[in-house]
Amino acid sequence: MTLTLGIDMDKSDSFFEPTKYKIRYQCELCNHKYTRTFKAVPIKDPPCPNKACGAKQEMDSLKKQIANLQRMVEEGQGPGQIGNKTVVKAVDETARIVMEDYKMTDLKDNIRHGEAVAPKLPGQQQTLADNYFGGRGLQAAGINSKQADALGRRAIAGAFRSAALNPSSIQLPEVRNGQSPLRVMRSEPTGKK
Repeated sequence: MTLTLGIDMDKSDSFFEPTKYKIRYQCELCNHKYTRTFKAVPIKDPPCPNKACGAKQEMDSLKKQIANLQRMVEEGQGPGQIGNKTVVKAVDETARIVMEDYKMTDLKDNIRHGEAVAPKLPGQQQTLADNYFGGRGLQAAGINSKQADALGRRAIAGAFRSAALNPSSIQLPEVRNGQSPLRVMRSEPTGKK
């Protein structure tokens, strides 16, 4: 509740001293005029240094709160409520349906940008996923732990991000019953010599 009357810039003669800004203010409540000096122009104006003005601001705030309370009592309506909007009800109902129909009780809400929406894996599957590059899965394929560590570091660094093939670009030959339709298109070197 202050009014800026003027800004005087005081450039220093020395290279190392910052430019100072002398700003004149006037309080709109009590008309008190005061001056402050800053190294940078502040975003918010400083409060009035007059103590009587501070008490007056507190009194105005209390009067405003009382007026709001009286208005709510007269109208018979309480303050704004959280959760009574149609969108919130729709999200809650969708979550309830998914939890009942699909037995998914670990849904995430309030997801922020960059978070994974997928639910957590069950304990045993999460352990297998975490230990894939250092576990028994690669050892069964003939890759030792040193090679698996190197492969894991490359995967985390994003070395395989462009290795995916578009499924529509693969021309599958006739597949007989009992044969796998999957074919090896390319493989990564394992580092064995």
